[in-house]
Formats: sequence, C-alpha cells, structure tokens
Amino acid sequence: MKVLDGKSFGVDNAFKAGDEAAGVLINGKYLKNPTAKNVKSMVKNPSGTLKLDGSSGVVNGKFMYVVDESGELVVGTRATGIPPFNGRAPHPTLIGGSNPTVKAAGIVEFRGGKIFKVDNASGHFKPLNSSLESAETIFRHNFDSKNFTNDFQGFVPF
Repeated sequence: MKVLDGKSFGVDNAFKAGDEAAGVLINGKYLKNPTAKNVKSMVKNPSGTLKLDGSSGVVNGKFMYVVDESGELVVGTRATGIPPFNGRAPHPTLIGGSNPTVKAAGIVEFRGGKIFKVDNASGHFKPLNSSLESAETIFRHNFDSKNFTNDFQGFVPF
C-alpha cells in the first residue's frame, strides 16, 4: 500500500503526565494495547458482516482506530478489565512505543457487524478534520461497500 501523504499527528504533551500516572506511558514509551488489531486480520463474512476474530460474534459498538504512518488501520477498545489498562487505553496505545504518530485517529462505530460511522475524535492526537480524508482512503481500501451499513453516516468531523 502507498504510504499516505499529508500531515501527521503526535501525542499532545498535555496528556503525558496523566498517562504516566495511569501506567500506560512508562519511561517515555506507550504500552501496546492488547486489544489492538490490524483490520486485515478481521474476518469478513460473505454477507459483509465483520468479526474481530474467528471466535467472537460480529463486531458491535464504538472502537478507537488509528491510521499509522505506513497506512495500516488498527482498531481496539479501551481495554476495560485488562491490567494495567483497566479502561485507560488511549489512542496512542493502539501503536505503542515512543512518540507514536498517526495520519488519522478517531472512533469507528460498528452496528450489526458493519461500519456505521467514522469520526476523528481523539483527544491525544487531536487530528484535524482534514485527516478524515486519510481515514476514508484507508477504510475504503480495507473494506468493501458491503462492509458498511445501508445507512452509513459517513466520515464525520468531531
């Protein structure tokens, strides 16, 4: 895949002290969220519904996403109930490491195993509305039209 052109977004320094206190930023490195999955690993059913893996039901609800510097799309949850995250897994944990940067970040909502809405809501990265162009390019590269709900709300600025 072609690496995306355009602006990159790093972590807002205002969040780092809180992330250190929460234990998700240690010695300048973000822990990797264990729920983070590259969307290429998602199971795509013939009907267009999506699963995060072969053992779970179709994906439903709101998930964080990032588009990394190489154009890979990663989704994950806030890691509720998974130490040390316990629900405090911000967007940078989808990549992990020192000074993670992204081309896009936000929330993707799935309904009935299909994509319902994509936005750019990420307090840690604060992506501009224009980052939704990168998000749309990558989502459309990774998913067919049948993977979106019939009433897909679009790529919506936060």
